[in-house]
Amino acid sequence: MFSVGTDIIRISRVEKSIQSKTFLEHVYTQSERDYCKNAESFAGLFAAKEAYFKAKNTGINDNLNTVEILHSKDGSPYINGVEKSDISISHDGDYAVAVVILWE
Repeated sequence: MFSVGTDIIRISRVEKSIQSKTFLEHVYTQSERDYCKNAESFAGLFAAKEAYFKAKNTGINDNLNTVEILHSKDGSPYINGVEKSDISISHDGDYAVAVVILWE
C-alpha cells in the first residue's frame, strides 16, 4: 500500500518565522539547522515535514523536529529512519513544495 502527502508553503512566511529561536528549535533538528543556509532551504524542509505527516495520515501531533530530513552525498533528501519512503522538494519564486511517498 502507498500513501502520498504533499505540502506547499510561502518562503516569505518561513523567512519571518526563522527569526525566532523557539520556532527553529521546535521545527528543525540541529543537523537541519546546520544544513540550511537560507529561508528557501528552511521552507523546503518545513514543507517536507508537513507532507510526511499528511502521508502518514496522523496529523501533526508532535513537534516537527521529531521528523528529520537529511541529504545524501548526492544532495537527495531523505527522511531519517524511514526506509520505505521517497521525498521530493522543489522551490520556485516565493514557494517551496514537497511530496512524500510512503509504502509498506
